[in-house]
Amino acid sequence: MNGSSRRCLPLLAPLLACGCFATQRDILDLSQQYDSIRIQNNSLKKIMGELQGNQADLNVKLDELHKGLSVLNENLKDNRDDMSRLAAKMDDLGAVIGTKVSSMGKTLDESRSLVRATEEKLVKEGEERRRAEEALKKKQAEEEARRQAEAEGPSPSELYRSARVQLDKKQYDLAVQGFQVYLEKFPKGEVVDMATYYIGQARYLQGRWKDAATQYALVLDRYPKSEVTPSARLRYALCLINMKTHLDEAKRYLESIPQDFPNTPEARKALELNKELGAKAAPKKKPAKPR
Repeated sequence: MNGSSRRCLPLLAPLLACGCFATQRDILDLSQQYDSIRIQNNSLKKIMGELQGNQADLNVKLDELHKGLSVLNENLKDNRDDMSRLAAKMDDLGAVIGTKVSSMGKTLDESRSLVRATEEKLVKEGEERRRAEEALKKKQAEEEARRQAEAEGPSPSELYRSARVQLDKKQYDLAVQGFQVYLEKFPKGEVVDMATYYIGQARYLQGRWKDAATQYALVLDRYPKSEVTPSARLRYALCLINMKTHLDEAKRYLESIPQDFPNTPEARKALELNKELGAKAAPKKKPAKPR
């Protein structure tokens, strides 16, 4: 008798005890229940077998999972070690790069300073070279002007100064010649009025009143705004007085000087001369007869 039959005996015992009351219908129901229980029991056995198989598979899979986790943990540990070593190497590399960058920055600053100093030196040398070239060009131009002046003769200023020196030395004819050459070569020169005036001075100092008066008249006619105009008027009037001609004209010129050029030495001298002329022109009083 199997286990299922033994489990059903307690159920059949009461029925057998009261067999007189059992009917065929009840027996069939019990039989059906027995079969159902047996089927369920078999299903349970099958399920238990499957569960046991699944449990074994699950245990195997769990073992594999544990092994995988162990391997993963080892790998993670190795990775952490590798990351630590990599971080250390990165730190070392960062320090090396920082040192290199600092060194490069310093070298770059030194290079900039060197370039700046070189540029400043080049600019300075360029300026010096430019000034030297300008000085050379100026010197060459002056030398060329000097050679040209030597080829063409004395310069205007040299001619004028030479004539003045002759006048100061009382070499009047040579002075007149020098001033005349200046006027001929440079009729629009800067000091043509002075050259004309000094010709008059030379002739005046020689006592050649007419020639002197002519030169003073040229100054007054051609250069009325010259700085020597007051002196030219005074000298022209003196020439007329010394020639004892046109005294009225001389007097008019003397009177014009204080009017046009007051507070000048020529104005004071003109007043004195005019006073002298007036005294000479006044009739002399006859002495009173004694009583």
